[in-house]
Amino acid sequence: MVGLICSLKTAATAADAWVSFSEDSSRIVVKADEITEFSGVSSAVYERAGKNHRVGTKGYTVLEPVSTRTCTTPYGEAELSEATYGNDEFQYTLRLKRLKNLRAFTLQAVFHNRTDDDVKFRAIDLFDTREGPGGKFTVENTADWLVTPLMEATPAMSLAEAEKSLNEAALIYHKNGKGFLAGPVGPAEAHCRVQAREERVIAAVAMDDVLVRAGQSRRGEEMIFCFEPIATATDVWTRWVAETHNARTNKGAIYGWCSWYDRTTKIDAAHVLDVTKTIKENPNTFGKGIVQIDDGYQKMDGDWSANDKFPMGMASVAKTIREAGCTPGVWFAPLMIHPDHPWVAEHPDAIQRNAKGIESFMNPNPFHPAGAKWVNPDHPETKKYLYNIIKDARDRGFGYIKIDFNGIGSRFLDPTKTRLQIFRELYTLYREAAGEDMYMLSCLGQPTRGVIGYIDSARVGPDSHPAHFDHCLDSVLRFQIYDNVWWQNDPDVSYLETKLESRVVGYTPQGAEMWKTWHNINTLVGGTAMISEPINKPDVQEVWRNYEIMRPGSREPARLLTLGKSTENTTLGFAASRSYGDFAVYNLYNSSEETKHLNLVFSDAGLPTEKKCAVFDYWENKVIDYTTGSYNTKPLDQHASALLRFTPIDGAGPTLVGSDLHLSIGATEIDDIRVTPSQVTIVLSDAGAQEGSLTFYSEKALSAGEAEGCKITAVESLGENLWAVKLAGRQWGKAQQVTLGLAE
Repeated sequence: MVGLICSLKTAATAADAWVSFSEDSSRIVVKADEITEFSGVSSAVYERAGKNHRVGTKGYTVLEPVSTRTCTTPYGEAELSEATYGNDEFQYTLRLKRLKNLRAFTLQAVFHNRTDDDVKFRAIDLFDTREGPGGKFTVENTADWLVTPLMEATPAMSLAEAEKSLNEAALIYHKNGKGFLAGPVGPAEAHCRVQAREERVIAAVAMDDVLVRAGQSRRGEEMIFCFEPIATATDVWTRWVAETHNARTNKGAIYGWCSWYDRTTKIDAAHVLDVTKTIKENPNTFGKGIVQIDDGYQKMDGDWSANDKFPMGMASVAKTIREAGCTPGVWFAPLMIHPDHPWVAEHPDAIQRNAKGIESFMNPNPFHPAGAKWVNPDHPETKKYLYNIIKDARDRGFGYIKIDFNGIGSRFLDPTKTRLQIFRELYTLYREAAGEDMYMLSCLGQPTRGVIGYIDSARVGPDSHPAHFDHCLDSVLRFQIYDNVWWQNDPDVSYLETKLESRVVGYTPQGAEMWKTWHNINTLVGGTAMISEPINKPDVQEVWRNYEIMRPGSREPARLLTLGKSTENTTLGFAASRSYGDFAVYNLYNSSEETKHLNLVFSDAGLPTEKKCAVFDYWENKVIDYTTGSYNTKPLDQHASALLRFTPIDGAGPTLVGSDLHLSIGATEIDDIRVTPSQVTIVLSDAGAQEGSLTFYSEKALSAGEAEGCKITAVESLGENLWAVKLAGRQWGKAQQVTLGLAE
């Protein structure tokens, strides 16, 4: 992690700096495009003897005038200016860092308790632009500004409409692309809140009433305000957080099968082992991924040993899965405990309680008919209990754990720690118990910094029931910025068809186009690629190929091009650079109620604007158009998508312009293409379908040559210099290569 290294300077902040303290040091003043007036005050709220008080930049004595230093950040040097306010009892230091290589600044505050009394540190209004407290935020038309939450599923809205808390981070951008991102950068001190109030912006830090003892100081979270273009701003912010929170991305993406939607809590060992046998016998379809046993195997919540449906025990099941070449996985809800579990009676003070002392309780439901209590994560007995839960999974031979139900409560034994710090300590414990080799997925629903650095993958949306894909997409598309930066994104599972008789969780009422959209997006996310079907059943076997085309997830990181620019999440994809030729793949999704065309502008999509591009439609498996500069889809109904590859045509070819072997259309299943005057050599990975075709543009005729690890069944002319190279018998886990003859 890059540390903060400062060197003293005597010069004050330059008068012409675009962000600085005001002349009287009472405000931070910002000069930004499209914003007429932009300044904010900063203060801390604390409680002393049962009463709230405030100390900050406005209306308080400047004890130490602004001084300026040079410091380093993860993004280069910054000018650090700070001032201290208050009196002999309570003081407030505000630090402003203006980055030299980016149009961005950060703010961080330190609260000083100089008295002989302990006080509660409630919150920091780090940057308040409301006029009442003393700030200003004036734009010509607030309806032209879009506010996009980045860490919750709330839809984007105009600044004129927004009147709410936006969780920890948000984009506030004018429709012309000018604006800023606000969010925490760490180190992880406390949760933050970006708020839109009265058509103004407030950035705050929730200090959770932590105890600041007599004579002590306590710093708050550092937050960034980045005025770069949206893609740059989100990259800077997410990667800065990854740096300060020590993100883990070394394990890469995974794929496999999960029991939850297949059998829910009715899962049993016989079905798990039958699924495992099916995977073992069909590696060319399923590879050798995760076999994850979800809720329903345990004796009771809190006793995570095998119940009567797993008579041979969990270690035996894990061993069988490993012998099949797969990674055994298991689900836990460590904080949840059955009310009748003996541990509850033994440690009543370790159960979560609210402010009135009432025990927290989850009401009974069909999956947990007794309901559940919740353990307090920072109780010393709880820590032993939780450690043993995870360690037992490792000892039983599991290599993957899924941690669900992460509610830690709000009352802890250590009064000096924020909720974020308690949460991170909990996941520190989980990782220590799991060891470095265990793959850990946290089932969150929406992003939190609490798990960064400890987990390998995070759920970034709600449960993906077949009837609610549109709801899932609201989150999964927006949160794509975190994939392979904070962790691998987990969109939850996909399914192999709109409706299957042997599937117990139902069907997709919006129809096949909605299912295709979810299948496309699930793959392009590039993180976990999981299914939850009874794959050993005949009707599922008929559509096995739909798993092959998503396994593993896309090798290329996808981006949401409309992030921060539209209230609709429409365009997810990537521009790929390859030695044999560049291309781009985008899924254009109509989330609105009306049927309409969607447009892709090549300059936004990382494509050359002056070269003709072939447009290949995955589900039609053909080139449907040639275009320059932009592309308009056919009319798309609500929930429908166009999954397209765009390939610049530069010269006579041969150029790969399409593939139906994988939903990333050549980005994952193709390792290399080498062309000589007489032949084309295609090196494939073991990703994707056993059978399918590659589509080439070539003004010279192509013919079948040799093949390794697969077969060339035909090379067919499609007319207009297009050729279909049909492959079959692709073998997972083996080198695959084909050669094509190139006519003179």
